[in-house]
Amino acid sequence: MSNFEYLQLSYANDLNRINIPKYQRGLVWTKAKKNGLIETLHKGFPFGVLLVAENHDEDHSLQLLDGQQRLATIRDYQKNKVQYWMQLNVDASQMLLDQINQRLSLPEDEITEKTLAQLLEPDYELADWTDDLNSLAKETRKELRGLIITARQEIKDYIQLDTLMIPVIKFQGNPTDLPEVFENLNKGGTPLSKYEVFNAAWVNDTLHLPTNSAEADEILENVKDYYRKMRSKGQFEVSDFSEDDLTESREINVAEFARALGSFVLSRIPALMSDSNKNANEIGFGLLGIISGVDNKRIAEVHDKVELIQNGLEETLAKISRISNQLQATFGKILSQPIAHAKREKAKKEPYLTALTTTFKLLSYYASLWTLDEEQTTTILRHLPSYYVYDYLAGLWTAHGDQRLSDYYPNIHNKDYFASIPVDRFMTVFSRWCDENLGIRKTFSRDVQALIAIHGNLTYLAKTIPHAEDYEFEHIIPKKRILEFDPSPAKVQLSSLGNGMLLPKSDNNKKKDKTLYESDDADKYTELIAKSAYPTPESFEVSFNSLKAQEFDRVNEQINQRAEVVMQSIIEGLLSE
Repeated sequence: MSNFEYLQLSYANDLNRINIPKYQRGLVWTKAKKNGLIETLHKGFPFGVLLVAENHDEDHSLQLLDGQQRLATIRDYQKNKVQYWMQLNVDASQMLLDQINQRLSLPEDEITEKTLAQLLEPDYELADWTDDLNSLAKETRKELRGLIITARQEIKDYIQLDTLMIPVIKFQGNPTDLPEVFENLNKGGTPLSKYEVFNAAWVNDTLHLPTNSAEADEILENVKDYYRKMRSKGQFEVSDFSEDDLTESREINVAEFARALGSFVLSRIPALMSDSNKNANEIGFGLLGIISGVDNKRIAEVHDKVELIQNGLEETLAKISRISNQLQATFGKILSQPIAHAKREKAKKEPYLTALTTTFKLLSYYASLWTLDEEQTTTILRHLPSYYVYDYLAGLWTAHGDQRLSDYYPNIHNKDYFASIPVDRFMTVFSRWCDENLGIRKTFSRDVQALIAIHGNLTYLAKTIPHAEDYEFEHIIPKKRILEFDPSPAKVQLSSLGNGMLLPKSDNNKKKDKTLYESDDADKYTELIAKSAYPTPESFEVSFNSLKAQEFDRVNEQINQRAEVVMQSIIEGLLSE
């Protein structure tokens, strides 16, 4: 049995069946978007489908879940047809204005665009206008009324609302499946997160932010900032939004809280994830699941836990802030990108390399730390960096992450981060990862860059990073030499972990196609060579001779040997942290 059905509803007769949620701070389309939809309707083109669900009330009404902007725009058109017609028919509107003014004998009788809009309204009595034009002949006044009447008919016929049929999908399945339904409906169109559906589904589920709480104040500011940004981007206008009213009431809906909570967290953990709207939604809603004990796959059920969330809100925010700060302190030193602060903005480089992070993996850290005492927290934090790298190499969070996440929930606790990872198990997954990530490309992937940085931060850059110096990722066997014999590249693992490291930018630019041993400043690199698993002169000689002989497997063998040494060094560094 299908859990949905298609309906065709008449705009004129069936609209009263659909309950359109009134948003306290709704996002509404800009004028351009509204005009675009009205023009689409005028041309008789398809304009999208509405998603509704049964309200299960006596009237068998329908709750609108997706399509509010379209319905709201059509309703707005019904009330303001003249305004829309004039905006969408500028030339015809201007011609009509000129035709009228040309027939008026006195300059003071000429009308403006604003007056024309009033005359075009169907309930405006035209005689009241023309009877005052005493200087005009009766036939001219009749002609003026005829121009307006003709235009009114054109406006009336512009869109036949009486016969407009609206395509609707009525969802009849489990409400917990709505986010997935919503996401699938919007594939191929405007990218919309599945979390957008909660703005409709949770419209009446509200939280009151506590006073005298810095964390709650930050959440409130994040809600305001979200709407400010949406407004400034020009994609939406924000209706019924007053910062003063919001400040006074401190009342927000649960969807707004989740989004603001995500931003609250991301501002504290730049080492692990960038602060984007997508990430904020995923982290914020994911944390609501952890807070309430609701499985992430059934996150729609969070609205049943509003009272639980409200009762512990101040303590929850303080806990999330504390865990976030602990994670930043733990990961900040190993994931930092060594670049001078003064140069970062100019170089357009992020301070941290976050490529190994996934949303569900990050959420599992919060779930694992949620109910621990201080000693248990210390143990987990000590082990997390090694799991961070191991889980990436093993690909444990690349599929079904939401299902794996629930195992770390405090109320389930099937998995945790208490045990140290055995080195042999670490090297086994690394070997498998190397087989799948050969690095036959001209530049380092973001994942490999992150691993190179972790190795550098744990070893040769741990105590020797000059704060005024900028570092960059460099091929140990110089790229120019490899591409001379393997120009694509097609055979040599040019940009694999075993052939990468971080070097001061100024020195790297000088050495170009040389090794550190061949550099004019070779004496500067003695300590760096010793701590970075840099190849020996003999290893380089084997690699260069093999390149010339087109024996690329031998070159890769040298690169892979260093990769193993690098990973062993990473493992030792992470496990000893």
